[in-house]
Amino acid sequence: MKLDQKNIELIKAYLQDKPVNRAYLFGSFVRGEAGPDSDVDILVELDYRNPIGLLFIRMEQDLARILNRKVDLVSAQGMSKYLKPVIDREKQLIYAR
Repeated sequence: MKLDQKNIELIKAYLQDKPVNRAYLFGSFVRGEAGPDSDVDILVELDYRNPIGLLFIRMEQDLARILNRKVDLVSAQGMSKYLKPVIDREKQLIYAR
């Protein structure tokens, strides 16, 4: 299963007024392996000109509510150096400011 265009548009609309420069899908939804209980993995490149703080957690919760499914929101700046090559191989750009 892949994430449909309607849900991608919902993500894009939500991110428009958030401190996000780019957002990418990765994981099971990109690979077409997602099942009914799969979470949506989203990598974001944040704009740190203003403090992010708890907004990051709020964004993850809001996106989960909008998509009606668990969301794993990952900051590009904070991700593990071991995960980066794996995510970089499969990430798909869905939003750019």
